[in-house]
Amino acid sequence: MSEKKFTLYPSNWLYNAGVIGLLRVLETGGENVTDFLSQDGGLELRSSIFDKVKYGKVEIPKVIKYLVDYEVSEEELNDWKNKTTGKENSKETNADKYRDFYERFGRSDFGYKFVRAGNKLFSSDKPFQDLVQHSEWRSFEYPDLVANIPKLIAASEGEKCDLCFCYPVVIKDPKSKLQTRLTQLQSTHLKELGPSPGKFPNGFWNMNNSMRICFLCSFLILHHRFAFVHLSDNSEFFINAPSFQVMWHLNKFAVGLLGASSSKKTLDKRNILAMSVIEYATKVQTTLGAWTGMNIELVSRHGDRVKSSSLPYDVIQLLSDRRIAEILSRIGEFTILNLVLDRDFSRLMEIGYRLLRIGLKPYNERNGSENDYIEYVLKLDRNQKSPTRVADRIFRLCAIVEEKRKRREVYGHGHCFARS
Repeated sequence: MSEKKFTLYPSNWLYNAGVIGLLRVLETGGENVTDFLSQDGGLELRSSIFDKVKYGKVEIPKVIKYLVDYEVSEEELNDWKNKTTGKENSKETNADKYRDFYERFGRSDFGYKFVRAGNKLFSSDKPFQDLVQHSEWRSFEYPDLVANIPKLIAASEGEKCDLCFCYPVVIKDPKSKLQTRLTQLQSTHLKELGPSPGKFPNGFWNMNNSMRICFLCSFLILHHRFAFVHLSDNSEFFINAPSFQVMWHLNKFAVGLLGASSSKKTLDKRNILAMSVIEYATKVQTTLGAWTGMNIELVSRHGDRVKSSSLPYDVIQLLSDRRIAEILSRIGEFTILNLVLDRDFSRLMEIGYRLLRIGLKPYNERNGSENDYIEYVLKLDRNQKSPTRVADRIFRLCAIVEEKRKRREVYGHGHCFARS
């Protein structure tokens, strides 16, 4: 019997971040997530990831195991286990308090991880219980609910989810065919956007206008924060696009760029998005389609504030041209990249000519202002040693841009690369 697959398609940034966050968790768990991604931008989620694995006296779905392992590191777990519970004059540690979970999971530290992950995800000392209580699906503990997601979303009847527009939100209770249950967006999913049931203020006015979500989306949203990349200014970002395949690669490249960068503070969000597109163009053997290029955005979050920004479509088209991307990657200078982002190609040519003129002189014949100019424009040591090579690459870059501009004029497209 072949396993079931559930096709997901990109939607809003929150849903998309949940999917990419889940993929990161699955990859850490050993799943080959690239097999999940489709060329059409969709994703095929396999029902086998919800299969149960046994720990001592309990069985939990693989996706919960992956989530718990991803959320709680060994170092953090040891610190948490040794902390006291905070009760007055008590020396009881968290390890003492939750020893029953340690026993239930076969005398395994995974039991403690399970509790700690539940505390972090739901701010509750009842691991993974809040969503069950709020949705009134009291016949399952949360891991059991997750294990049953493939069956629950396969129900053909019921109104569709407001987030994925695919799976039903009203489903028959397995213990009573006469009852139905409804899951809504809650503070346990996302405190910044969701309501707080029974408390004030309520983001959706007493749940009357809350988003109705299916059980799969309820689980996906928990993963959205794993898709965000943290920056040194305490903000975080996620690159959103109309294709899960493109999102997966762009965000992975962004993580790699930040990890490899020795000058993180110089990377603004525009640079990060541009460099991720350049990495995509040079390393992925597909090109960005017109629709995809027009809809790539960087969603940034700082505290409770969420905003999005994007690069102009014609700039995305330039950066995603493999020839241009390779030249910019080889140059590796923010000065040059930012002029391309500003579409200031006359200034770029001027820099190229000046670097060529200085570079043709023997080093000992250059004056102080010429050396200062090279150090001002070029930050990489390899470029400072060979300004003529940089100049040659700048000229080739500008020639390709001009070629693309003329081609667009011939074929009647309206974008103009040159800055007026």
